[in-house]
Amino acid sequence: MRILCLISVVLMVCACGPEKEVVDIPPPVPEVTPEPEIVEKPKPAEPQFKMNNILGLTTNSVEQILGNPSLRRVENTAQVWLYDNQFCNAHVYFYENDNGDLNVEFIETSEEKDLMDLQGQRADFCISTFLQN
Repeated sequence: MRILCLISVVLMVCACGPEKEVVDIPPPVPEVTPEPEIVEKPKPAEPQFKMNNILGLTTNSVEQILGNPSLRRVENTAQVWLYDNQFCNAHVYFYENDNGDLNVEFIETSEEKDLMDLQGQRADFCISTFLQN
């Protein structure tokens, strides 16, 4: 019985001790990140050369304007010159005319690398990258 009394006295003394002050801490405020600023790309300048300017030219003229091709090959009745650089590839197709001269009748340019966002002007910009100074 003594033990029981002793335990109840100890519990009463502990219960009468100083009260701890409970502080309400507000939840952390989420960090507000600023909206990213969307900047439109500036429109590129007009290409220095239009692909239509090459159509109909002879092999000598094209070589003076664009320089030596990376590769020359023959496909059926056409002679095809490949121009290739870090921006694009261009295949220039020469066909024989009535006089036996080779003239440009078709140009095919790649749609890859760094010229993808030049809607409607890719071919002109591609050809412009091969111009000789």
